[in-house]
Amino acid sequence: MPIHTHNDATGLVTAEDYAALMTPDVAVATILHASPVTGMGMDVAAISKAIRAVAPECLIIVDGIQHAAHGQLDLDAYNVDGYVISPYKVFSRHGYGIAWISDKLSAMPHDMLIDAPATGWEFGTRDSGSFATVSDVVEYFDWLGGEVSEETDPRKRIEAAGRAIHAYETHLTDAMINGTGNLPGLKDMEHVQILAGEDNPAREGLVSIVVKGMESPDVVEALNQEGIRTHTRKADHYSGNVLNPLGLPDCVRISLCHYNSEGEVAKLLAVVKEMA
Repeated sequence: MPIHTHNDATGLVTAEDYAALMTPDVAVATILHASPVTGMGMDVAAISKAIRAVAPECLIIVDGIQHAAHGQLDLDAYNVDGYVISPYKVFSRHGYGIAWISDKLSAMPHDMLIDAPATGWEFGTRDSGSFATVSDVVEYFDWLGGEVSEETDPRKRIEAAGRAIHAYETHLTDAMINGTGNLPGLKDMEHVQILAGEDNPAREGLVSIVVKGMESPDVVEALNQEGIRTHTRKADHYSGNVLNPLGLPDCVRISLCHYNSEGEVAKLLAVVKEMA
């Protein structure tokens, strides 16, 4: 069986990569919808199609945690069995998760309360506070869709919001990479390395960099001192599968959302420019 290594140039895992590894006896396949290290989004529908072409009964589970805040979710188009998000990454609160599972997966053996319904996957009573906070998020997307489109149907408004979010975040990441105003972009700073390429249309609201000659925690601290919040990603159990092939012990993750501004991007570029 061929073994596919990490694609250092694009940060992507494609449908072709999955197809090369599939055999009819594969029972479970997992997909990372977007990388929390590079920000690259995967084509879940195409990957699912490639998996089912070889193993139609395979259970397909998707980690949508990084993707959920940066665009649309369309479960009907994916043809998968499970999709999981962490609401704290979608403007909600910590302490709970949300998953959608197919009828097939819901009926499979799983940990459950004694004599509970066979298809039940929850333990105890739902936290009404969690329900309230995620309901507010859905209402926000509904409202935003009305601001960026003329749609009146809630689903169509939410879809419009997703398209607008993706387009605006692409504008921000392009400004970060290519520059804005009289400020050079990250790609034009010789002391900066951008992970997964400078021109990558799969990017979703995230640019990870290494500043040559500086430790990533020191870069993060310097940015924090200027009011710019970023994070260090280390080559650990979360990020090692991406950083180790690149020979990097860590990197700086610059993550943004649609509430950020081009002015904030400009401030970031100005500070990083002075790190040369």
